[in-house]
Amino acid sequence: MIKFIHKTNIDFQSKRRIAMSLSGILIFIGLVSIILHGGPNYSIDFEGGLAILLRFTDNEDAAMPISEDMVRESLAKVNLGNSEVKMSRSAQGEDLLIRIKEEGRLKPPESLIRAKLEEKLPEQWVMVADDQLDMNGMPDLSGVSYVAVKTDASKKDLNIVLNEAEINNPNLIEHRAIDGQKVWLLTGEGKDAVGRLKKVINEDYPDQPFEIRSIDRVGPRIGSELRVKALLAILAALGLIIVYLSWRFELLFGVAAVVALFHDVLITLGIFSLLNLEISLTVVGAFLTLVGYSLNDTIVVFDRIRENLKRYKDKKRYAEIINVSINQNLSRTIITSLTTTLVVLILFLMGGEVLHSFSLALLVGIIVGTYSSIYIASPILIEWAERTGIKAGKKKKGRK
Repeated sequence: MIKFIHKTNIDFQSKRRIAMSLSGILIFIGLVSIILHGGPNYSIDFEGGLAILLRFTDNEDAAMPISEDMVRESLAKVNLGNSEVKMSRSAQGEDLLIRIKEEGRLKPPESLIRAKLEEKLPEQWVMVADDQLDMNGMPDLSGVSYVAVKTDASKKDLNIVLNEAEINNPNLIEHRAIDGQKVWLLTGEGKDAVGRLKKVINEDYPDQPFEIRSIDRVGPRIGSELRVKALLAILAALGLIIVYLSWRFELLFGVAAVVALFHDVLITLGIFSLLNLEISLTVVGAFLTLVGYSLNDTIVVFDRIRENLKRYKDKKRYAEIINVSINQNLSRTIITSLTTTLVVLILFLMGGEVLHSFSLALLVGIIVGTYSSIYIASPILIEWAERTGIKAGKKKKGRK
């Protein structure tokens, strides 16, 4: 194997208590940040919200092609700046997926119009179904909501109803039913997330025609279930790690590794809270990935500790044997960490907004995971031996 660093004799464990104290402080700061923020900043995967798919048709006369950054700037104008935006190319044009964390659920505009009609003009109007409207000369109402009514109320009264309803772009249109009677169309757009999104996109990009392909809603109940399942997935992974390491080595090795993994996840979660970044299913996947990465490095160190315990037996102190084991693996650890860090760093810098949180979780996890293998997992073995006299790795032979 290529050695990045040749034989070293660094006394890592003499600084273990300083390192563990530093880790404790970092975890404490992260937990305080989470409490002050009212918990982790969950994405719509867990909190509920809307996933809206827009399709922009190709337009050669457009001043410039639309981009994700342009859309994010527009959404920020209508308090939707925390939305996730992802653009992809299809044969029909540019597809834009916008995931919005919608706080509260506003009533649709047609419900607001009907409620205001009942308030202002009780028993003075009758609803007209769509199949009773004369389609000849029917105005184009795509993208807006409307209520069709027959009424003896004046045009002025109907405009008052529209203006007092909590809707955008109110409009009153005179039409007729299939029986020839006059019908009023009360139209408008909602002030909910979808309405605001349509309004700002139309205003900012008038030369970019688009259509809404789908609107999917993730309810808070489903989000709550996903939160529980994500937590159970992480706990199940940590539990199976203890079982595996207890079989591969012994129980204390498993406990030490899982404590180190908890340390890695808590510090990464704390950094996300300090930066106010969202926790999505993708980020949970990154947490599970960094758990696997950190565990791999820890197992390699543990395996070398067990071999050296047999080799040196009572010739060296327990802490010295662990130091020797870490030094022997130092070159491998540096090479592995550097190569993976470079790849993830490029992903972080060049992967775009969609992969930003995922790559940041991996980047932090790689650094913290490498540190924890040396200064969290291994020191636990030493502290346990000093307090109980039981030295992990000497009870039984390892299984291979």
